[in-house]
Amino acid sequence: MPALYLFVSSKIRNVKNFSVKQKKLLLVILSLFIVLASLNFIPTEYYFMSPGPPYQWDIEYGDIENYSFDGNLFQLTVRRDEANAFIYGWSMINNSYDLYPREVILPDGVTPKELSEISIQNMRTSENVAIAVALRSIGYDIESKGDGVSVVGILDDSPVQNKLQKGDLLNFINETKISSASEFISTLRTYTIGETISIGLQREIEGSLEQLYIETTLIEHVEYTGEPMVGFLATTVNERFDFPFEIDIKTGNVGGPSAGLMMALNVYNNLIPEDITNSMIVAGTGTIEIDGSVGPVGGIKQKVIAAKRAGAELILVPNANYEEAKIFETEETSIVAVDSFTEALSVISQYSSR
Repeated sequence: MPALYLFVSSKIRNVKNFSVKQKKLLLVILSLFIVLASLNFIPTEYYFMSPGPPYQWDIEYGDIENYSFDGNLFQLTVRRDEANAFIYGWSMINNSYDLYPREVILPDGVTPKELSEISIQNMRTSENVAIAVALRSIGYDIESKGDGVSVVGILDDSPVQNKLQKGDLLNFINETKISSASEFISTLRTYTIGETISIGLQREIEGSLEQLYIETTLIEHVEYTGEPMVGFLATTVNERFDFPFEIDIKTGNVGGPSAGLMMALNVYNNLIPEDITNSMIVAGTGTIEIDGSVGPVGGIKQKVIAAKRAGAELILVPNANYEEAKIFETEETSIVAVDSFTEALSVISQYSSR
C-alpha cells in the first residue's frame, strides 16, 4: 500500500507540473475515455454479428473403433449478441461486424433467454441429425422419430402472425406428414417463394386438442437469399434417434443448427480408417437435414473471415451462401459451394488429393 500511495502521489505531482496545453490534452483524453466507456451501458435496438472462434469438435465414442486424423475439419461460428452504443459505432467502421434490427433476431414474445435456449436445442437436434447422416453414409440403418414441430415464436410481419400461435404443434405441409423440424425444413425447400401452402397443426382449445389447417404464402428468408420461409421459430418435440452405439459431440455452449455439416464430416472421418483431409485445414458451415442436404446459414461473411484467420485452405459453404462468400476467395484459400453431405465429401477428396 505505501508503494502504491507513493506511485499515485508522484503521478499527481507530475500532473501539477504539466503545462496548460498538456493539461487540456489530458482532459480531452480523459473525457473521450469516459464517453467511450459510457457507450457500453447504452442499449440499442440492434443485434450484432462478429467472427467467432473456429471449433475442431471433441467427440467421444462408445463401443466402436474410431480413428484420429492429422488435418482439421473446423466448424465456423459467429458471436451474436445485443449491440450497445459502442458496438453499434464500432460496426460502422469494422467490416467484420454486421448489425440486424432486434425484431429480425428476436421474434415478438420471445425473450433473449428463450432465444438462447432455442439455439441450444437447435444445436442438439443438429447434432443428432449430423450423426445419423454420417452413420447412414457408412452403411448403418438409422431411424428417426419425432412428435411434431412446436412453434416457439413468430417473426414480426410474418404472414402467419395472426394464424399461428406459440405452442401450436405442426404436423403437415400440404399432404406431407411432418414429425420434426428437420423434415419441415427439407419439405419446405421443395416449394418456392410466393407459393401458397397448407399447414396442418394441433392446437389446444378449451382443454381439448383440435386439428386445424391454415394457408400461408411463403416469403423470402430474412437472412438467406432465395430461401423460402414461413416466418416463425420452432423446435422438434421429443425427437428420437436409434443409434447403434454412443456418440457424444462436446458442443459446449455453441448454439444454432449451422454446425450440422461439419459435425457430420467429423464423425464420418473418425469412423473410417482413411483420413479424408490428408492433413489439410478444412473449414465449413451449413445446416444438415436427415436426407443429407445442406442448407444456408447466417453470418457467412463473419464465418469466412474466421476461417481465413485460422489458415483454412478449403472452406465449404452452402450453395445459397456462395455469392456472398466467394468475394473472400484467394490463391491461398478456396471457397466451394456444396448442396449435400455427399458433395462435401467429394470436394474434400478432390482438394486433399492435389
